[in-house]
Amino acid sequence: MKFRFYQLMYVASLVLTILAMIAPVAGFTEADGAVAEMTNFKYVAADGEVSRSVIALGIVLVFTAIVNLLGLVVSLYSNFELQKRITILTMLLFAGYYILFFVYTLILSGDASMALEVPMLYPFISLTLNLIAFILLRRCEAKIISKALGFRLRD
Repeated sequence: MKFRFYQLMYVASLVLTILAMIAPVAGFTEADGAVAEMTNFKYVAADGEVSRSVIALGIVLVFTAIVNLLGLVVSLYSNFELQKRITILTMLLFAGYYILFFVYTLILSGDASMALEVPMLYPFISLTLNLIAFILLRRCEAKIISKALGFRLRD
């Protein structure tokens, strides 16, 4: 098996996605100074009440991690077409995660001010790594095709 750089991108994206799942992503400070915290699986209000209304964020990240792991497994067999499709699906899931996050923050913030935490950037970094992996996949596929076309017996 030959190691390729885009496989490292898959692994780094998978690790960042898992880290984003377990860390808080946003805090809401209300006018009276009470702080509410939002993770990808729950929303803890200022009075301590736990709400599972944001569990869809966590489900999207879990599904994204599974698809990313599938892309890593497929990369072992050098099926470039399937890898590119899986990478595009992963990027679309990350974009959907941010759209869903935007909707939830509009609903939950009310008149509170929102402060994003650093783990909120992990899915964006993973999205960027998947884009780089997609570009590297195309380049690797083109290199293999150019080698195959260079050794034709009819030329």
